[in-house]
Amino acid sequence: MDAGDIEKYLKALSDQLGLRSKNDVALVVCGGAALSVIGLSKRTTRDIDIIALIVDSPDSGHHLTKAEFDDEFKSAAATVAGDFELPEDWINCGPAGQLEMGLPAGFQERLIPKSYGENLVVYYCSKLDLIHLKLFAAVDVRGRHLEDLQKMKPNHSEMEQAARWCLTQDVSEPFRALLKAMLEELGYGYIGRELS
Repeated sequence: MDAGDIEKYLKALSDQLGLRSKNDVALVVCGGAALSVIGLSKRTTRDIDIIALIVDSPDSGHHLTKAEFDDEFKSAAATVAGDFELPEDWINCGPAGQLEMGLPAGFQERLIPKSYGENLVVYYCSKLDLIHLKLFAAVDVRGRHLEDLQKMKPNHSEMEQAARWCLTQDVSEPFRALLKAMLEELGYGYIGRELS
């Protein structure tokens, strides 16, 4: 799916949610779908990755919470999948564990909101946060994560912030060595040498 497809499916999801529930849904999207919709990459993606939900509560206001789909959401998503011949997991909580591991400082404040009708708001990760997440994923998996990272053309500050954050996610020496090797390969070796 490309950016146009993603937005069409999300609008259809909003319509289906409206038939099932009076509660608004606010999703936080990362990965290829975010890259595509906010214009950082024209590549297609096979799914929409949800890293968190946003909820309102009297105590803490607007805040991030673990991405879990209730039965109404699952039913709405299944109908959209059937209507457009999408895979069952076209929208999923694959990266949801990252919320517990920790997100970059200021993550929520940088989110880019977009409304899809009366029942659904999607908050897309910012470029800076996608750089953080893609660098962390690329150290282990490479592939599309590495390609996405290169397409975003991080500047020195963005890459240094991302590298330092990655070291808070995995403190092992093997990971540190892999991160430094990747920074060297990408032309940011001087950042790797600055990491304590």
